[in-house]
Amino acid sequence: MKNNIFVDQYLDLRGLDCPVNFVKCCLALDNLSSNQVLKVDLDIGEAETSVIDGLEEKGYKVQVLKKDSKKATLIISSE
Repeated sequence: MKNNIFVDQYLDLRGLDCPVNFVKCCLALDNLSSNQVLKVDLDIGEAETSVIDGLEEKGYKVQVLKKDSKKATLIISSE
């Protein structure tokens, strides 16, 4: 992954339950152009897994930028 990533939009979805975080990601991605990038912070566990799996199923490229014991930071773009 590139070290310098230009982020077009950022969402902090920590504390939100599924499927709200997935829906918010989809809505944000619908408003971005195909070459733009969304950065998202999520809680570890079900939120992280459902968002990654759901967005990859919809054809998005999802990369885990950082992960610790409480949160994951994702970079999402269209493929």
